[in-house]
This record gives sequence, structure tokens and C-alpha cells, in this order.
Amino acid sequence: MDSKETARRIGAKIRQLRKAKGWSLEKLALESDMNATFLGHVERGLRCPTVYTLQRICDGLGITLAELFLESSDTADASMRHVTEVMSTLTPAQARRVAALVDDAVSLLHEDSI
Repeated sequence: MDSKETARRIGAKIRQLRKAKGWSLEKLALESDMNATFLGHVERGLRCPTVYTLQRICDGLGITLAELFLESSDTADASMRHVTEVMSTLTPAQARRVAALVDDAVSLLHEDSI
């Protein structure tokens, strides 16, 4: 894979992650303390950002640099680690409430697929 293809794939992943949050390019630029035009170039694969720049984008998205490079099958594992990390910061009562919310959300998902 050449550098242009690598830049295109990284940019596409950044765009996918941004859109999954429902964010505009301007919102990600604000969260990453970057220029929206530059970010647009990164998302289209027209610019090949440095590792430092990628870290700033990841910080803005609230993900790790490693998560940016994970394939979609690895994303579920990363999501589970994230949930585990968040749950470990809660009190037992808060964790029970979150678990109940998750149960309710999963039930709704199953109802939608019927």
C-alpha cells in the first residue's frame, strides 16, 4: 500500500468516526484545536498528517491513536474495553443503573429487528 492509499484510508476512518458522533467537520476542528479546511483535506486523503496531528484528532474524537488504526472487527473489542474502563470508575450503585440502561437498550434493539 502506498502513502496516498494510506492517507486515504486514515482520512476515511476519521470521517467515519466523526460522522458516527454526529459531528460536523467544524465541531471536530474545534474539539481538536485544528483548522477545518485542513481536517477536510485529511479526511479526503489529500494531506498525510503527522503522528502528532493524528493524536490531536484522536483526542478530539475521544479515542486512542491505536483505535484509529483498528479494523472494524477490532472496534468491538475496543468498545468493550472502553465500557469496562468507564464502569470501573463508577460506584456499585451507579454501575447497576448503567447495566440496567444497557439491558433496556439491548431489548429495544431486539424489538427493532423483529
